[in-house]
Amino acid sequence: MRHAVFAKQDSNYLDKYIIAASQHLIKYVRNEMDNYRLYNVVKHLISFLENLTNWYVRLNRPRMKGEGTVEDQKIALNILFDVLINATQLMAPITPFMSEYLYQNLRNGLREGDPLNKESIHFTGVPEYSEELISEEIEATVERMQSAIEVGRLIRSHKVISMKYPLARARLIDADQNILAGYEKLQNYIKDELNCLELVLDHNEDEYIQYTVEPDNKLMGQAFKKAFDKNFKTALTQLTND
Repeated sequence: MRHAVFAKQDSNYLDKYIIAASQHLIKYVRNEMDNYRLYNVVKHLISFLENLTNWYVRLNRPRMKGEGTVEDQKIALNILFDVLINATQLMAPITPFMSEYLYQNLRNGLREGDPLNKESIHFTGVPEYSEELISEEIEATVERMQSAIEVGRLIRSHKVISMKYPLARARLIDADQNILAGYEKLQNYIKDELNCLELVLDHNEDEYIQYTVEPDNKLMGQAFKKAFDKNFKTALTQLTND
């Protein structure tokens, strides 16, 4: 499997992510089809394609254009080709004509004699997956990066600060050091997407975040009866972050 070679590359974390996400998708679709739950497949296919286009392709466009090394460009384009072939095969039973149109273009990149090079995509089977290439940790790390970028953009919008205006720094806060380590791996993408010069990572949530409790009085009253009195409600307002 060509993915196995690329997944061992340390040059680009997003390469590992899109390979893991593609393999995870194949595993999920095969399982749902085996259990005749085809209605669950479309949502996950669309989600994968959105992440592929809006994140992997967009963030790696300079690599694919050849702005780095030739070898790095080949890696990015080959990974993109492989995941597109896989996604098109998974789409084939659901969107047969569009999948066929895409495949007839993609097969131009396949060598003669390649097992995937058939007259029609419908002559190919559902792709296999490799369990060792699936990594929920990598997928979760990239999803947190996406969330941080989206929240950062939202804050910019609320503060009416144009994305064209560079920020001196952006601060990401999380008590979990593993999550902060994930942000650090992907900090170049975060800085580029938020247009900031420096990314500061902080684990001290108490300094920046204050949680408040707003009880559902009806449900609390039913549960605690007379004990849910003024003193109870006052105690709720005095809870610490912990």
